[in-house]
Amino acid sequence: MELRQLKYFVKSAEYLNFSVAAKHLYITQSTLSQQIKQLEFELGFELFMRNSRHISLTEAGEEFLPFARKTILDAEDGVQRLYDLQHVKTGTLRIGVTYSLSTVLTEGLLRFMKEFPGIKLEIFYKTVDELMLLLREHKVDLILSYKPLTDAPDVDSMSLFENTLALVVSKDDPLSVRKKIKLQELAGKPLVLPSKGLQARMMLEKLLEGRDLALNSNLELNETNILLQLVASGNYATILSTSAVFGKSRFRAIPLDEPGNVMEASLLRLKGAYYKNAAKEFMKILLNTEAVKRRLIDLFE
Repeated sequence: MELRQLKYFVKSAEYLNFSVAAKHLYITQSTLSQQIKQLEFELGFELFMRNSRHISLTEAGEEFLPFARKTILDAEDGVQRLYDLQHVKTGTLRIGVTYSLSTVLTEGLLRFMKEFPGIKLEIFYKTVDELMLLLREHKVDLILSYKPLTDAPDVDSMSLFENTLALVVSKDDPLSVRKKIKLQELAGKPLVLPSKGLQARMMLEKLLEGRDLALNSNLELNETNILLQLVASGNYATILSTSAVFGKSRFRAIPLDEPGNVMEASLLRLKGAYYKNAAKEFMKILLNTEAVKRRLIDLFE
């Protein structure tokens, strides 16, 4: 049994399609099928049920899959430890980030690429639920996100700064001079809101819970940049975290004056997983960016 065969098996189980799996593995379908059959012969069990249209895992395949994944991850962790022990500045760092914190990440990425040009960065912009799934599947090393509203006992969280949900308007909006605003004052305001599943939306729903208050939302989007483009037109406002408009002078973020309106920006990583030196270096750089330090200063102003 070879590690390569386990990787082929896991990828085939992920897509349940030999043709698609082979494409992602950069091998031919016939090579993949041959290696899977050889693995099944060595194990003495069929791992897939096959017919003319599709494949599916057998009971033996379902049982074997988590062990195959763990073996691959253990091998990759071992290689990474060797790289780190030798202080080799190569490898890959995979970072997940929620849409509302993308502006916080940019400065850190630029500094990291300058200091560690040999390390490849892979950045994933998704919702927090999608990123947590990637983290648990070891497909990202770190997540930059607001701390999940639900408990995650298998995840370590390092707080970066606290933030609030805010009404985001263009700088020319009459409300732009306000220091704070209550939700009930927005009942007639034309809004474009982040989609369900995004952290800003989940926080908004938490603040609205149990209240007889309907907001006038004309559009919902899962793309923060497009929301801000609509706000820039001067016809709409949105509700996002104040960090979503960090460094964007065209907008004003007016914190919502509501109990419990606190969001904790954090770096999340999986407990027990190997912590790459590259991840440690990125964390140090991020903590010293203006985007993070400015937010920390704001807490005491």
